[in-house]
Amino acid sequence: MMPCISSFILKKRVMSLKKLIGNYSSFNYWANVKIVNWLSAVPVEKMYAPVSSSFASIDYTLQHMLRTQRFWLAFINERDTSGVNWSIRENEADKIMKELVEVSAEMKDTFSVFTDKQLEELLQLDMPWAKNRLSRYEYIVHIVNHGSFHRGQIITIARSIGLTEGVVNTDYNMFHIHH
Repeated sequence: MMPCISSFILKKRVMSLKKLIGNYSSFNYWANVKIVNWLSAVPVEKMYAPVSSSFASIDYTLQHMLRTQRFWLAFINERDTSGVNWSIRENEADKIMKELVEVSAEMKDTFSVFTDKQLEELLQLDMPWAKNRLSRYEYIVHIVNHGSFHRGQIITIARSIGLTEGVVNTDYNMFHIHH
């Protein structure tokens, strides 16, 4: 007996979702490596230069990205999130950038192996700042988009403090051109 066309279409969509999530988490890793490599070559005092933005410096923006990736990695993997360290760290930009790349690699490795069923599983978020119930893949898309938003801010901040040499393009389309 032939499977009905609707089950075939559903199966194809889910397989495409799994591929998208694997690809999207690889993009996040690639983009964070690219921006960290660029920032590693700029004068360290520029990392701490005060700016008017969502966060007071490039360093603080990177710290926010790191903390939120740690939180979402734990949440999406259904681990305890109570131990996520939300504190601000001073004068540790090199360590922050190294850790951001490490957490991005862990996200890539764990998110890309979720099964179709796991990606569609609904997860309940119950935090003081947000309460919702979304699929695992929606939370993954959220954290990758969040990183894209802040990488864009970093580029804008960098330009505003005079960093114009070697500015990187971490656009999703550029990821595909280079992979």
